[in-house]
Amino acid sequence: MNENKKESLTYYKDRRHDIDSLRVIAMFLLITYHLAWSFVSWSPYWFIPNIKSFDYLGFFMELINTWRIPILFLISGIAFRYSFENRKPKALLIERLKVIGIPYIFGIFTFGSVSLLLVSYFWNTKGESEIFWIPEDGHLWFLFNILLYSFIYLLFARKISLFSKKNRFISNLLKNRFGIFLFALPIVLEGYLLESLPTWYGYNFYITYMDTLHGLILGFLWFGIGIILVSQEKDFWTALKNNWRFNLILGMILYINRLLNEFQDIHGALVAFESFNFIFFLLGLSAIYLNKSSSQLDYYKQAIFPVYIVHLPIQHVLMIWLGGWAINPIIKYFLILFLICFFSLTFYHSIKNFKILRPLFGLRNLAKNK
Repeated sequence: MNENKKESLTYYKDRRHDIDSLRVIAMFLLITYHLAWSFVSWSPYWFIPNIKSFDYLGFFMELINTWRIPILFLISGIAFRYSFENRKPKALLIERLKVIGIPYIFGIFTFGSVSLLLVSYFWNTKGESEIFWIPEDGHLWFLFNILLYSFIYLLFARKISLFSKKNRFISNLLKNRFGIFLFALPIVLEGYLLESLPTWYGYNFYITYMDTLHGLILGFLWFGIGIILVSQEKDFWTALKNNWRFNLILGMILYINRLLNEFQDIHGALVAFESFNFIFFLLGLSAIYLNKSSSQLDYYKQAIFPVYIVHLPIQHVLMIWLGGWAINPIIKYFLILFLICFFSLTFYHSIKNFKILRPLFGLRNLAKNK
């Protein structure tokens, strides 16, 4: 018991509040991204379209498209490394299954499938679809990937020191002004292979991550990069702080290049390098300004996962109700975004005090006061 207490104290003493903050921001951006799909004229079947589109939201969508999912895999790798440091493999495996596995399986039969049911209901009212319900992970698909990566890296973490200890070569490399860019190589290479081997991949569209070989491989790379880099301790965080401006400049140049080419016919390697730079810009900026504890962060880091789990069915209900209203689309976008957050947070507050419900939404049960 004393040993567990010591480990817990060590963990919270070294906790990176910037990573907690970045996780909250990344998942909130996914919520805004999902809603944006309902307001563009090329909205796919699985989103309920607004009566009037606002295609300028496409610029925002394209800005975050290259890194919105990869950054979650990187953050998950970093979190995995910290958990691995403070838990034995068996305990870590059980924790992953509880915190990620249970919400994923529960979500397949509830919020993922309900989202699909609501969409089919909407299109049925238009005479374009039958109403149907099937088990579906939907917007929770990446949880399976994170579980898979956790299991794979857990097999090798203690056998390969690169995943569990500070490496002198990498540490010295990070001390070099631009040494951190070496870690762009596997990401850029994967983007190059995606472009060069479309038959093997099945397609060559970089920003399609869900249920694709590209998404599976890319997530595995980012997860591993998170483990390796955070193992370098202060050298990693210092490198981020030293390079974030350069990362921002490169990322914006590459984004503007895609913009000028109407986001078409850009080589996958360039898109991958853009993604890398925006992710490391956000990591660096967060390391400088967000690595501090606060009551607001404590609240949102607990709430964001349940909020994300329930947000999409709530979005669909709101779009069925409000999507036909003839009001300015940008005003409606922010109105519905506010309502999604309001109702999702209300749902979080309605379940957070029930011990039996907390694990279903990735919430650890509260410690009993003695």
